[in-house]
Order: sequence, then C-alpha cells, then structure tokens
Amino acid sequence: MPLPDWIVVADAAKAVVYKQDWVENTGEEVLDLAHPEARLKASDLTTDVSAMPERTEPGHTENQRFARDIMARVRHALDHNEIGGFYMAAPPQFLGLLREAMDDRLRKALQKDLDKNLSGASHSEVLAAFKNGK
Repeated sequence: MPLPDWIVVADAAKAVVYKQDWVENTGEEVLDLAHPEARLKASDLTTDVSAMPERTEPGHTENQRFARDIMARVRHALDHNEIGGFYMAAPPQFLGLLREAMDDRLRKALQKDLDKNLSGASHSEVLAAFKNGK
C-alpha cells in the first residue's frame, strides 16, 4: 500500500500540513506551525528602515529560517518513511524561499507546487486547488 503524502500550505506567518491518503481519500491536519515574527518584523520595519530593499530586511531572514524549518520537518517525515511525497502551496515570494530550502531528496519527492496563497483555506479547498492546478 502506498504511503500517504503531505500537503504543505504556508505563508510567511504560518504553515499547515495535511496528511493525505489518496487511496482511502482521507486527509487530516498533522502540523500547524506559527511564525509570529513575520508579523512583528513588518510593523517594526515601517518605522525603522522603510527605504531599505526587501532582500535586506530582517524579516526576510526570519522568513528564510521559517522556510528551512518547514522543509526540515518534511525531510524528517521522508527519512522516516512516514510519507511518500509532498505537495506545497504558498504565495510566490514564500514559495521561492521554500524551494531554496529544499535539497535533492526533497526536490525528487515534491509532486506539485502552486504559487497560490491557500492560507485559511479548508482541506477540501486545498485539494481542489491541486486537482485544478493554478
């Protein structure tokens, strides 16, 4: 029987991970990660360094750290044969950070990714987005 997949839905502030069993057509939330620093940094930066380019913002470094943490959890699940592969959806900028955080094993296990903000979407809405593509 094939292993279930994970569906990672993330943005800079939070990530939700669903375990999806395609054979049984069932899914459940297995991880809910919050990254409150993403919200705090944005408000701090508007008063401190509003003229700096986006790449050098301290918030960008925090977002990179969060993306690496998410990918480390996916890698752990792969290494322990908890999942066969994974899907992910995130807004374009954060999706880029998630892709940067992937190693070769993660790239091979990635079934599909969407540059779409599905944060706050229900499990069924997330599934529909992957079935319909972009």
